[in-house]
Amino acid sequence: ATVEPLFKAVVSTQSTGKSVETATKIKAVDNQIEQSKNRGKHAELTYMEVKQSGGDTKLYESVGRMFVLETKDTILEQLKDRAAKSRETIQKLESQKGYLNKNLKESENALRELVETKKTA
Repeated sequence: ATVEPLFKAVVSTQSTGKSVETATKIKAVDNQIEQSKNRGKHAELTYMEVKQSGGDTKLYESVGRMFVLETKDTILEQLKDRAAKSRETIQKLESQKGYLNKNLKESENALRELVETKKTA
């Protein structure tokens, strides 16, 4: 009989820790989503600007600490790829966030049930 309250306290602490950990992960995923949105938006805006540039405009790509002369088509293709990868990343992160939210709710419900059983006991 004396072990049961101790066991419930340990389970409660673990549930609380899991909830905090999951909430932290959700915030991290939100930050990653925001960064991916910014990268995608940057690529799309750059794409529009490059597309509007004249045919005789020299375009350079940053490679490390140097710049390499590239064709307009190559730059446009790379920008399209960056925007597409950004959208894919956002979709993956959104599904990961949904999973984490589900885990958080389950953890909160388990903690709530534990508190209810403790109140009735």
